[in-house]
Parts: sequence; structure tokens; C-alpha cells
Amino acid sequence: MRVLLTGHHGYIGSVLTKMLLQAEHQVTGLDCDYFLQNRFVGEVAGVPGLSKDLRELELSDLEGYDAVLHLAALSNDPLGDINPQLTYEINFHATTRLARLSSGESTTPCHPQ
Repeated sequence: MRVLLTGHHGYIGSVLTKMLLQAEHQVTGLDCDYFLQNRFVGEVAGVPGLSKDLRELELSDLEGYDAVLHLAALSNDPLGDINPQLTYEINFHATTRLARLSSGESTTPCHPQ
């Protein structure tokens, strides 16, 4: 199965990537690497990846995948407090938009402000 995994460099995504590879799935990751300098997840499996902000995904980015597994989010309270609007854009707007895109619906990007 061809799988697009958002947040594949995160805590859970890095583990799920390895599990999917062990199950012989073809994994492509999607991560904008906001935390590239602060990864505490150990070794990250080498898979093809899209370095793209979740808010800017297009329908064409999802073509050819059998499944989209979505783990990308800003996930801690201090970060959410620093910029609540950014957290809302990524965790809510971009997530609901990804669900619509995954069903084949064309939408406008959630451009970063």
C-alpha cells in the first residue's frame, strides 16, 4: 500500500514510519521540519519525503496514495500559547482541509500569515 504519512519526523510519526516499512508498505513522509534542530526521536527511517507546510498542500500532492495517515500538528501547550493562531491554522484548518483534499475535493490553501 502506498501511504502518505504527515508528521513522519515527529514522536509518533517516526515510530509509525518504521512500523509501516516493516509491514512492507511504501511510505512517503510529509513534514515541514519546524523542529529539525530539536528532534528527540532517535533514528528517523529514511523514506522519500515532501518538505511542505501542511497548510499549503494541494490535491496533486495526494495523488497516487492509497492512504493518508495524518499526524502533523503543533502538539504542546507552550507552543500553542506563543502563537495560538498558528496552532489553530495548522491543527484545525489545515487538518480539516487535508480531510477534504483526501476525499478528492479541491480547496484553497491555508496560506501562512
